This record gives sequence, C-alpha cells and structure tokens, in this order.
Amino acid sequence: MKKYLSLILLVLAYAYSNAQVRSPRNAEELKALFLNAESEQILVCAHRGDWRNAPENSLQAVQNCMEMGVDIVEVDIRKTKDDQLILMHDRSLDRTTTGKGKISDWLLADIKDLRLKNGAGMKTDHKVPTLEELMLLIKGKPILVNLDKAWDNLPLAYAVLKKTGTLNQAIFKGNEPLFKMREQWGAYMDSIMYMPMVWPEHHSIYKRDSIQSPRAYTQGFYTNFKPVAFEVIIESENSSVLEAMTLMKDQQTSIWINTLWSELCAGHYDDLAQYDPELHWGWVIKAGAQVIQTDRPAKLLDYLRTKGLHP
Repeated sequence: MKKYLSLILLVLAYAYSNAQVRSPRNAEELKALFLNAESEQILVCAHRGDWRNAPENSLQAVQNCMEMGVDIVEVDIRKTKDDQLILMHDRSLDRTTTGKGKISDWLLADIKDLRLKNGAGMKTDHKVPTLEELMLLIKGKPILVNLDKAWDNLPLAYAVLKKTGTLNQAIFKGNEPLFKMREQWGAYMDSIMYMPMVWPEHHSIYKRDSIQSPRAYTQGFYTNFKPVAFEVIIESENSSVLEAMTLMKDQQTSIWINTLWSELCAGHYDDLAQYDPELHWGWVIKAGAQVIQTDRPAKLLDYLRTKGLHP
C-alpha cells in the first residue's frame, strides 16, 4: 500500500511540476508570467526580432520568434509623413530598405512600394510593416511586444493598440521620472504596461532632475504607481544600479536586462555568452533578471531549456 501511495505522490508531484513550467497558451497567460516577479522562469526577448534569419523589424522576423518560442519581441516605431506608424529602427530608410531619405518625408503608400534589406544589405521580398499589421499578427498569441522609440508617438500607438484589441500585449518604455511622465501623458500612464529604464548614476537624467541615485529614481516609481518591470543598464559588476535592483526585488517587480553588448550587462553579453552561457547569461540570471533581451534568441532559449528555466 505504501508503495502505491508513494507512486501516486510521485505522479502528482511530476504533474504539478510540469504545470508550473507549462508554456503559456495565450497572451494573457504570458502577461501574467511576465508580471510575476517571483517566477523562476526566465523570459526571452528578441531584439528587433529574429534579424539574423529575416530582415530586422519585419513580420517574418517576428513570425520566426513565435515559432521558436520567444516570449517577447522588441521592435522600433517611426512615424511617416502622413502620421502612420511603421516598424523601423533608423530615422531614415537608407540602411534597411531600398529607399532613401527621412521616414518623416515619405507617405506610407510610397514606403509600401519599397523592399526591406537583409543583414548583409541585400534586397529581399519583404515589405515595411505597420504597427497595426504587427499587432494583428500577434493578437492573442503567446507573445508580447516591446515598443521602442514609440514614446513620442504614444497617442498614435495607443490608438492602434485599442483598435486591434492588443493593449494587453504591448510594453512601453522610457527614461523620464514618473512625475514627468504624468505631466506629459496623464491618464495614459494608468492604461498601459510601462517599463522605466534605469541608467548608471552618471547618466544625465540624475543631474538634470536632481535625483541622487538609480535607487532614488527607482523609488520614485512606487509613488501611487507600479511599473510592470524595470529595464536596467548595468555597466559594471559594482554598478550602483545593483542597489536599485535590490529595491525592485523587495517590491516584487520584474527586472529586464539586455545582453546585446558589453556596456549593458557588465560585460556578460551575447557574443561571449554563446560560447560560455553559464558564465555570462548565468551571471545575468543570478543578478536578478526575469527577462533577458538578446540578439541570439535561439541559443539563449536552448540554454534556458537545458536548465529548466524557460516555460
């Protein structure tokens, strides 16, 4: 009898364990996991999508991410001459498309006649997507989007998200103190998922706004507000930003760390991590990351899955 009871308990424990790490089935489940700072699971954000295998900021780059199991995709937002929002990092069309000149000088219809270039600068068959096209692609699916460079066009971006019913899948970010955010955008701040960026103490925002430290800047966001996460920039292993991260952990707020290049993550960046993931991505996780933004999503996913750290 005891043997049967032990077997039943083992089966139940296994089932419970699997339920805890089950992959999110939809956007709401993924959002809940993103907001859960106590989760041991690490989420992966792909910088500009899967740009090594498709043009950056293209729908195909996002589709590739969904197929490999990426949790969040980072894209860049720019505004055309006729106030339409497209996905593009640069202010000009030159580097990533077959066109030339400032995006702000082009109508969307004319941009749609262009083709995107791949990482080698060669023309592809892919077109420049709009923010609306992106959000319709991911709507309801288990993936979130980090909207970079969207802050100056918040009302336009918000309108697109409302129209497509995808407000619950979009993360906005910025690096101004909360009081400035509220002065500029008022009620928008309570209607979006907002993630402040926390820079090292020598950054100009501290002197400009008379903020004493990254920790003090972070503390300011807990005044009648709670961010969905903080994106932290850690330039060295003794950075004062680590003190701010202690406060974030105490407040049970998710921490987002970029491993794109050395200055963002105390030297533990992707190009080193792909050869020694434990030393570098492992360090980032031990520092407190719940989300890692990477230029090598497939390799990061492989590492996390072997450690049982990805749902």
